[in-house]
Amino acid sequence: MLSAPDFTTALTAAQAAIDLAVEHVLSHRPRSIRYKGDRDPVSEVDEDVEHVVRQRLIADEHTEIGFLGEETGAVGSRETYWVLDPIDGTINHHHGSPLCAIALGLVHNHRPILGVTALPFLGHRYWATDGQGAYRDGELIAVSATESLDRALIGFSDYGSGQDTALRDVLCSTVDRELTARAQGLRRYGSSALDLVWVADGTLDACVLLGNRTWDTAAGAAIAREAGALVLDADASPHTTRSRCAIATTPGLRDELLPFLHVLRGTRFWPDDDRPEPVMSPTGLPQSGEP
Repeated sequence: MLSAPDFTTALTAAQAAIDLAVEHVLSHRPRSIRYKGDRDPVSEVDEDVEHVVRQRLIADEHTEIGFLGEETGAVGSRETYWVLDPIDGTINHHHGSPLCAIALGLVHNHRPILGVTALPFLGHRYWATDGQGAYRDGELIAVSATESLDRALIGFSDYGSGQDTALRDVLCSTVDRELTARAQGLRRYGSSALDLVWVADGTLDACVLLGNRTWDTAAGAAIAREAGALVLDADASPHTTRSRCAIATTPGLRDELLPFLHVLRGTRFWPDDDRPEPVMSPTGLPQSGEP
């Protein structure tokens, strides 16, 4: 089993890769979008950014750290690996909305231990390493102190895409309706990575993401956790790459927020003791915990 990487070296490498990614995104507009599946878009900018970051991080083919990208799949170690969403919020990006993110995480033994998330069109960058706090543009950040749901602004996941679209739509609709009736506000920004870092800096008080695609959540989970958020699965167990959902919340909202997710019991969005270890498919995509 590999030991955890040196955080100083890893963070330096991640920041350099994100520098290249941000430069590319700011200088290239997407020309077209194609769909990998139902409502699962990709543009040529997504693919180009992933190529740039992947080449930067695994230029040495003998590196002990693997790589998992949303568009190109996995290579190398399954214990310790970089995971990238080159543009989280592709549809927003294609329409000229600034609400999109580049999210690069580092996972070790199923747990995100480092994250760098850039919001290129808003001019912010967030990062964190395990046990070292979370930062936005070099300043230490922390979650909000909100303790009441009726005073909470909550980010919420998009409705269905991929497999079980109809089920996800029904569950999202139910949770959406119940939370809208109780929270101060519910928002769907179209980027899980953005939701998570906005919990980290207090812009949002919580976010509820049905599903747990590792490239969407790994970087933001590490950052939110280091900022003081509870990052959990739907049953309140600690978040890992094996989780079925990704919930990040300021601690004061935990007991009021989590009961709204009990509607997920008995579905694939609810964890169980028999869930398998995450597996890389022949295409490189994780099979466990993914919508």
